Amino acid sequence: MILKNISYLVTQNFDRQILENIDVKISNNEISAIGRNLSTRNEEVLDCSDKVVMPGLINAHTHVSMTLLRGISDDLELNDWLHDVIFPAEEKLGPEDAYVGAKLGCLEMLKSGTTTFNDMYDHMDQVAEAVDETGMRAVLSRGVLDVDGKGEKRVNEAVDFAIDYNDHGRITPGFAPHAVYTASSDVLTNLKEFAEDRDTVYHIHVSETRSEVEDFVKENYATPLQHLDNLDLVDDNLIAAHCVWMMDEEKDMMEEKGGTVVHNPAANLKLGSGIADIPDFLDRGINVALGTDGVASNNNLNLFEEAKLAGLLHKRDSPTEITAQEILDMMTINGAKALGMEDEIGSVEIGKKADLITINLNSEEMQPVHGKEGLISNIIFAFDGKVEDVVVDGDLVVKESKHSSVDKKDVLEGVEEKKGKF
Repeated sequence: MILKNISYLVTQNFDRQILENIDVKISNNEISAIGRNLSTRNEEVLDCSDKVVMPGLINAHTHVSMTLLRGISDDLELNDWLHDVIFPAEEKLGPEDAYVGAKLGCLEMLKSGTTTFNDMYDHMDQVAEAVDETGMRAVLSRGVLDVDGKGEKRVNEAVDFAIDYNDHGRITPGFAPHAVYTASSDVLTNLKEFAEDRDTVYHIHVSETRSEVEDFVKENYATPLQHLDNLDLVDDNLIAAHCVWMMDEEKDMMEEKGGTVVHNPAANLKLGSGIADIPDFLDRGINVALGTDGVASNNNLNLFEEAKLAGLLHKRDSPTEITAQEILDMMTINGAKALGMEDEIGSVEIGKKADLITINLNSEEMQPVHGKEGLISNIIFAFDGKVEDVVVDGDLVVKESKHSSVDKKDVLEGVEEKKGKF
């Protein structure tokens, strides 16, 4: 396949080059050539005249099956929201429900430019099925809690899933204790050992709310991140979602030992959790990626919308805080680094996987384009997220905003059938 006549190619390479009037060739599932006037002989051609082509987005923290719970409850504190609404709903959520919710979520992500997501939840076999059928790329981890005495069972399920999907291609297994307040030290360390054995991610919620941190400190004489560090669990493979209430000493720890902070501004605002100090994390050189969290607390999976919110939110005190380019990094190459995939995805470079999206330059909100900086500004602060085309692993899975193989009507009928039980 050749993407021909690209108006602007936002590469996200080391130099953050933006190339004009350019072609991109895909061979098998990789980018094989970038240049002008590439031969189209015997090639499928996607005309990208008046389009921006850029890397597919990476949503670094999701619970995609929760898409079935969109709009189920608003206006509650996180603790009440979890214990009074979400946990009871999840008791009813079976494998088939998880599949339907995940498939709806995958379609939503693809059509708003996300090609890879990092998920923590139950019923991962069904989530993997939805990923497979929609053509996405994902890191999937069976979320593990052990507050109800079922921790060992869930750890075994997580390991079984990792074995089953060890060499899948577009699906990478990870390991994900829910949080330090819902997982024992044994569960935390056991999952880390499995993650190290497979050189994969260790995905966990960290310091999401003030009360969570205060209650944990009272009982354990350590903050959540200090507790993880006491167990030797802080390193480059740590993906710490939220990190809203972190002390300077904890930031020092991540600066020294590694790990990624995943910023989820919409969910943090909607649940009144607070605002993570992302400018400080970035100033310290800590890797920051962008996530949406679950739809029940957002209420969508549009990473472009999340990007605009993140960009505006941190300018509340100074307009110089966090540039549009830094936000774009968070949703592409930083997300790839978080997943240990920076050599495969996150930028448009020869030899990398062909995960690409296109944006119509003729949409009203994308005009005018005042140079290359203006283009990035439009992408972050103006674009609504309705991408035109999506390529994942070399396959054109969305063309002209329609999925190539999944019937949206069938998916919505499944959602309608399942929603009543909640």
